[in-house]
Amino acid sequence: MRILIIILIIAFSGCQSPKKKHDFTFYKWNIHESYYLKFNSSDTLYYINTYPLEEQTSFTILSSEEKEKIQNTLDTISFPKDEEFANRSGEDGETYAFILKNGKQSKKLMIHEYNGLHKFLLFGKSLEEIKNLHKFTQTNKKIELSEVDKMFRVPPPPIIN
Repeated sequence: MRILIIILIIAFSGCQSPKKKHDFTFYKWNIHESYYLKFNSSDTLYYINTYPLEEQTSFTILSSEEKEKIQNTLDTISFPKDEEFANRSGEDGETYAFILKNGKQSKKLMIHEYNGLHKFLLFGKSLEEIKNLHKFTQTNKKIELSEVDKMFRVPPPPIIN
């Protein structure tokens, strides 16, 4: 009987669901700074500084607690149907963008001037705090950012004849 109980305990403890693999990009822009943070379920966090103009990529190694915090948030946060919450008055402000890719599917959200979902604003602030706690090491690695950049492109004005 003891052997059966031990086998059942071992079998059920090994049946944990596997962690999701995330391809996540966070973007922050305001008049004083512009950067991306890239997380892909490893312990490496990439920081791509785009302020003022030249793109500089660096990385840091997250603690297991920081990695788990990001991973758990990405596992549980749900993106709204609307991809944009913005104040269109043309005023300067702070913008956050979040892109989560899962295979060929992506979920996106842009928040400008704190017009958006509170849970995403808090997540953005927590990512800023993690970034500010670390010293980053420069690298030549190129990070694909076109998906985020598409969110901010303004279509060209119509041609009037």
